[in-house]
Amino acid sequence: MLHAGLPELNRIQDLKYVYDNLRPQDSDLQATSYFTRKIKESLECFPVRLNNLIHTLAHMSLTGSAKLPSQETVPQEWMMLNVEKSIARATILGFNKKSDYLYLVQVVQTCNVVTFVEKSFDQFSELHSNLQKQFPSHALPEFPHSWYIAFIDLEHKRVKDLNLYLKQLLSGSRKLANNELVLSFFLNWSKHTLAEKASSVTSGPQSNDGTPGVQLVISYEDTRLTVMLKHMRNIRLPDGSAPSAHAEFYLLPDPDEVNQRKTRTVPKTTNPTYNEIVVYNKVMQLEGHILKLVVKSKGTFVGAVNIQLSRVRLNEEKW
Repeated sequence: MLHAGLPELNRIQDLKYVYDNLRPQDSDLQATSYFTRKIKESLECFPVRLNNLIHTLAHMSLTGSAKLPSQETVPQEWMMLNVEKSIARATILGFNKKSDYLYLVQVVQTCNVVTFVEKSFDQFSELHSNLQKQFPSHALPEFPHSWYIAFIDLEHKRVKDLNLYLKQLLSGSRKLANNELVLSFFLNWSKHTLAEKASSVTSGPQSNDGTPGVQLVISYEDTRLTVMLKHMRNIRLPDGSAPSAHAEFYLLPDPDEVNQRKTRTVPKTTNPTYNEIVVYNKVMQLEGHILKLVVKSKGTFVGAVNIQLSRVRLNEEKW
């Protein structure tokens, strides 16, 4: 990394900073909890959200799009998701001769998330054909020819022409650029995946049968009991609405309830994600102990479960 010539990484101290922030000393559970917390802090950071809004407004002004809906009528989660699943640009960086000329495409979303996909020329051609069928009245960019003069370097010529096509496609109509065909092509999302991804930003995995549940990882070593609460699913208030839920843990028997541990509150979702760790020290044995987990929303009881620790499989994700 030092030989890469990056101004931010030119001393051993710089690398130490990067190394420490990647948390190599943490266990998997500790790292999961730490990075989840950092991601949430970033998502809630005002400068980051302002930056995303400026990028969105700039993109909309360039494409002549309609006005943003008012914040009162659009949920905050929807606004964030709408930014997340918009593609700012896609650029072909090169091709792989050993894999039937698969083109490496760098995809940049408007939330500055960068991903890479590999696509063949035939797949690009199929995308163009499907867009023509779905939008017969739209003026699509001209798609490159499938043939070229024999002495021209075919693949390099295609890279140049496909990049021009992608630039025109993604900088034109937002209806085209953010269409499900385009999103699924560049981000490998299906219609179902789009819906799942929309809910996963503020929620965890869902159950098909609608049964409420909590996902835990419980570990025990050297009299130290560690419980990670990862997700909850299908939790609701008595009136059926989404709760702003937190979890309370009790290690029983504990008549004075001095062993209470409490997570943060996740606002208004039936499928919250926590990735938080609670720790009990000096637990001499698991036999005879029960872990009581109570879910509440602003003082309202949502649900509870008692877990006999002697029967739990340790170090495994368990619903």
